[in-house]
Amino acid sequence: MNQIISQHGWGLDQSIWDKLKEEFIRQNWAWQDNDRGYYSDSCVKVKWIKSDSDKNKKVALCHSLGIHLIGKEILKEASHIILINSFFNFIPSNNESNITMRTLRRMERKINTSEVRFMLEEFISRSFMPNQVDIRFKSIFNLNSKQINIESLLKDFQKLYFKQSSFNLFSENAEVLIIKSKSDFILKEYAFDEFINLLNNSQINKPKLVQIENQGHLIDDNYIVKILKDWL
Repeated sequence: MNQIISQHGWGLDQSIWDKLKEEFIRQNWAWQDNDRGYYSDSCVKVKWIKSDSDKNKKVALCHSLGIHLIGKEILKEASHIILINSFFNFIPSNNESNITMRTLRRMERKINTSEVRFMLEEFISRSFMPNQVDIRFKSIFNLNSKQINIESLLKDFQKLYFKQSSFNLFSENAEVLIIKSKSDFILKEYAFDEFINLLNNSQINKPKLVQIENQGHLIDDNYIVKILKDWL
């Protein structure tokens, strides 16, 4: 049995995979979602389903900060890794670091205030640029601060500050697919380039890179479905 474990990025939930999940379940894949519980009572943690065959695929699907939110054992045991607008270190080591830090600190301060919903609305809207926000995500815009898990949101946000030099998250034998939007208004080019270099130096098989025009940090599912089907 082929299986997928997904991990959404910061400020989102498992609904980002709804259309993709439906398509793969229809093709008899087992699909499980990790959910950080930003908009529910608790987070959901899953693990690989035991299989009798080593030939079955174990696919870890991560968006953005997702590789730092998913269980490390899930990544290590994955035979295939799919990274969508992902990064290893978000803060640059160049002279742009002060600007990035100021932006992050400003967002962090709003998480602990009544402005949190407006900050999330701005973040999600910017994540979809240059396109319109998918209607599935507009329900978040109607939440009040009491319906948002501030503690989880803040704890995960602070992972953006971490600076790490050595990369040891995936099995060196894992096949890696990287999907990058050319019009991403969230992920900076330096963070992506650094991640590509780390992957090229850590994986036995060179990762495959697919770049998409006219899509933002959050990508239309129709693009993702086709790319994943072709690759898997």
